[in-house]
Amino acid sequence: MHVLVIALVVVGIIAIFLELLMPGWDSYVGVFVGIVAFAAAAAIAVIALDGAIFFVGAILALLVVGGYGMYFFIKRRQLHGGMILTDVDDAPQVDVSGFLGKEGKAVTLLRPVGDVDFNGVRMQASSDGPFIEKGTKVRVTEAQANRIIVSVVEGN
Repeated sequence: MHVLVIALVVVGIIAIFLELLMPGWDSYVGVFVGIVAFAAAAAIAVIALDGAIFFVGAILALLVVGGYGMYFFIKRRQLHGGMILTDVDDAPQVDVSGFLGKEGKAVTLLRPVGDVDFNGVRMQASSDGPFIEKGTKVRVTEAQANRIIVSVVEGN
């Protein structure tokens, strides 16, 4: 019976640490599994083992110390909110207005985004609708912010 209780505690610890390392892992399944494993270990200890009060107290102390340690681990690593892009203005702005009306050649397939060569200058561009095959001659129809939109040159 001691082995089962210890195994449940180990499963609970592993599940909670996995949730810490992989946040959002199926909506807190790791935390749920960890709590259920700790509760089952405590229930089995109370029912079947002598000295169960000591064991339940040890589990509670382990949870408190582990939770405190995890809180500072997350805070130190700045995992809370550090994975979310909050400000889009950090992207560098490139003036592409000088490309308006220029003709170039599609270096890659544009479906709808690909690379176009404008006389030795390779830029990323979007097609104005349909896919554009590699090697097709294109013309810039719109250039705004960081975006170049091209269409196929007639008679290509």
